[in-house]
Amino acid sequence: MNAKVIGVIAIVLVAIGGIFYLATRYPSVSTLSTKAPISPPLTAPLGSMPALPTSTVTPSQKIALKSQPGTVATITNVAMSRSITARGAAVAPKTVFSSADPVIYAVLSLQNATQRTELSYVRYYAGKYVDSKVSHPTKDGVQYFHFDWTLKPGQTRKTGNYTLNFYVNGEKAKRISYSIQ
Repeated sequence: MNAKVIGVIAIVLVAIGGIFYLATRYPSVSTLSTKAPISPPLTAPLGSMPALPTSTVTPSQKIALKSQPGTVATITNVAMSRSITARGAAVAPKTVFSSADPVIYAVLSLQNATQRTELSYVRYYAGKYVDSKVSHPTKDGVQYFHFDWTLKPGQTRKTGNYTLNFYVNGEKAKRISYSIQ
């Protein structure tokens, strides 16, 4: 292949990638109320990709945008436990754990969640940031979702008080505290 053919193929792939990005990033933006209509031309000439649309979107509209139409994904409850059922529910919920417990689960009870619902947490120890994670349910309509922390062989957990803040599509939803003794 000569350089011109390779160049044309590269330009076409970049254009297709840009169109795919807009189509997947803003699939239902036009259903939101905005000050100006949003209709990005998906057949724009190369090199003239439209600017990303701006709108006045409330936090609840952001959550609804990533959930099923007309519904809002929510976390109805959070339970901490050392094990979960086959369905994903917490077994014998508790908030005090041993430093040697091999696994600790934070089980979220969900309503109206889809595969596109973004679930995340930020964990703190004695008020200081420890870690965070973002994930998504594996299918639409799941009732339970969990985050877990597993010890490696020979390790123990740091004793003290922990706090977990949970978020749905970037909006703070629930908070729970637990301790390691």
